[in-house]
Amino acid sequence: MKGQGFYKGSAILIGMVVVTKVIGLVFKLIITNLLGGVGMAYFSGVYAVFTPVFAAAVGGISSAVAIMTAENCALERYKNVRKIKNTSLLVFTLSGAVLGGALVVLSPFISKAVSGGESLRPGLMAAAPAVLLCSVLSCLRGYSEGFSDMVPTAVSEIIETVFKLFLGVGLALLISKTLPAGMDKNEGFSRICAAAVLGVSLSSFFADVYMFIHFRLKGDGIDKIRLQRDKCTDSFKHITLELLHYSTPIALTAAISTLINTADLLTVPMMLRRLIDRGEYDISPLVMAGVSVDDIPQFVYGSFTAMALSITGMIPGFTAMPCKPALPGVSRARASGDKAALEKSINEVMLLSMLIACPASMGLMLFSRESLVFLFPSRQAEISVSAMPLAVLSAGLVFGCLLPPVFALLQAVGKPGTPVRIIGLSCVIKLFLNVMLMSVPVLNINGAALALVLSDMAAFIIGERCLYKATGIRPDAVKVYISPVFAGALCAVSARLSYDMMLFKAGVRAGLLSAVVVGGIIYIFSLYLLNILPKNVLRRKKFKKIAKRT
Repeated sequence: MKGQGFYKGSAILIGMVVVTKVIGLVFKLIITNLLGGVGMAYFSGVYAVFTPVFAAAVGGISSAVAIMTAENCALERYKNVRKIKNTSLLVFTLSGAVLGGALVVLSPFISKAVSGGESLRPGLMAAAPAVLLCSVLSCLRGYSEGFSDMVPTAVSEIIETVFKLFLGVGLALLISKTLPAGMDKNEGFSRICAAAVLGVSLSSFFADVYMFIHFRLKGDGIDKIRLQRDKCTDSFKHITLELLHYSTPIALTAAISTLINTADLLTVPMMLRRLIDRGEYDISPLVMAGVSVDDIPQFVYGSFTAMALSITGMIPGFTAMPCKPALPGVSRARASGDKAALEKSINEVMLLSMLIACPASMGLMLFSRESLVFLFPSRQAEISVSAMPLAVLSAGLVFGCLLPPVFALLQAVGKPGTPVRIIGLSCVIKLFLNVMLMSVPVLNINGAALALVLSDMAAFIIGERCLYKATGIRPDAVKVYISPVFAGALCAVSARLSYDMMLFKAGVRAGLLSAVVVGGIIYIFSLYLLNILPKNVLRRKKFKKIAKRT
C-alpha cells in the first residue's frame, strides 16, 4: 500500500503533464489551423459555457475522494476506505448522468441566451457525455491518489489525451470534408466544433476502461487482514454528506474560476465592437489580411483565446500537479496534528510550483511573438493580434500558477469554502477591469490580458494570507519566492541573449529551440548554486562529485 513520496509523485505527474500538454498542443494547433480566428471563437465559446458546468459537476470529486481516503488510511479504517470508493462511484455517477442530461435538454436555451442563436447548441450537446464519463473517472483517480499512487492518474491522463487527439481531430476533419457545398460558413464552423468536442468527450471513456482494468488486476493493496481489523463503517448518508462537504466548495471554486472565460466571451467582443464603431481601434491590418469588418471582434476574441490564453493556460496545469501527491500528506498531517510535517508539505508544494512558474513566465514574456511564430507559422494575422496580449499575460503568469497550490492547500487544511470566496471576488475584479481597461483605446485587447493578471495577483495575495491564518505557517520567503525568481530571470535573459546571437544563423525555430536549451542549462545551474534543488537530487551519482567539492 505504500505510494510514492512527494517528489516522486510530483515527477510522475509532471512527466504526465509534459506528455499530455504536448499532445494537447498538437490538437489545438490542428484545430486552430483548421478553423482560424473566427472559427475558434465558436470553439472557445462552447468551452466558455461548458467548463463552468463541467467544473461544478466534476471539479471537486478527485480531491474529495483523495482527502477522505488518505484520512481514513491514516486512521487505519480500511473497510471504510472501500465504502468511500463505492459510495462515491454511485453518488457521482448518478449526479453526472443527471447534469449531462440536463445540459442536453437546456443546450438550445443556453446557446440562445449566450450567442443569440443556435450556433453553440451542437457543441454543448457533444460535450454533455464528458460530464458522466469524467465523474466516474475522477472517483477512480481520487481513490488511487488517496493512497499516494499517482501512476493510474498519469496513465489514464495520457490515454485520454491520445484519444482526444485522434478522435477530436479525426471527427473534425471528417465533418469539414463532408460539409455540403454552399453551406453558411457559421453553420459549418458550428458543426466542425461540435465534432471536435464530441471526440474530446468520448476520449474519457477509454480512460475509464483503463482505470477499471487497473483496479481489477492490481487492486488497491488492502488485504483481508486489514479489512477484518476495521469492525465498523460510516453510514451511506454520512459518507455522502462528507463527500459533498469536501467536493462542493472545490467544485464551486473550479466553476467560478472558469467564469473568467465566460466573462471574456461576454465582454471582449462587445468592447471591441464599441471601439471599432467609435473609430478607436485600427482595423486596417486585419482588413488587409482578408478579415471582414463584421468578423473582426470575433476574430480578435478567437485569436486571443486560442493563442494567448491557450499557451499561458498550459502552465498552471504543471503547478497544479504537485498538489495531488501533497494532498494525502497534508491531510494525514492535519488529521494527526503534525505541524512540522504540515510546514514541510506547504514549503515543498509552493517551492516546486515556483520552480515551474518562474522560467515559464519570464521566458514567454521575452519570447511571446517568437513562440507564436514557432507554433502557428501560417497564421500571421492571428499572431499580430495575440503577441502583445501573450506578453502581458506572461508577465503576471506566476500569480496564476500559484493559485492552484494555494487553493489545494486551503482545501486540505479544512478551509474548502475560502477559495470559493476568493475566486468569486477575483471574477468580479476581472469583469470590472475588462470593461474599464478595454475602454482605453491604446490597451484594447491588451486590457483583457492585464485584467486577468491583476485579478490573479489579488487572488493570490488574499489566498496566501488566508493560508497563513489557517495554519500559522508562512513559506520560506527567500527559498520559496526570491531564489526561484532570481534563477528564472537568469534563465530568461540568457535564453534571449543566445537567441539574438543565433537568430541570423539559425532562423526563428532553430534559434528558439537552442535558446530554450541554453536557458534550461543556466536555470539548473542557478538552482544548484542557490542551493534550492531537492537534496535527493544531489545524492544521484552524477552529482556526487560536484556535491563533494562544495
